Order: sequence, then structure tokens, then C-alpha cells
Amino acid sequence: MRSVLKSTFLWQFAGGFLLGAIGMVTLQPTGAVADTLGISAQADR
Repeated sequence: MRSVLKSTFLWQFAGGFLLGAIGMVTLQPTGAVADTLGISAQADR
């Protein structure tokens, strides 16, 4: 188990997954965020 935690493959995989998750959250359209959160994307009139 200790050798798995020290392996570079695991850390590279985790780092890539983290960067991908940050990219998905950052680059998605505003409407998709509102739909995901259940918030109305329309401006107050």
C-alpha cells in the first residue's frame, strides 16, 4: 500500500484529474452552472 501512495503514476493521475475538474468548472457556460444548481438564469425584470 505504501508503494502505491509513493508511485508517480498515482500522483500524476490525481493531478490530472484535479486539473480536469477545475477546467470543467471554470470553462462551462454560465447557463449550465445555473441549471446544475437549480437557479433561474434569467435577469430580474
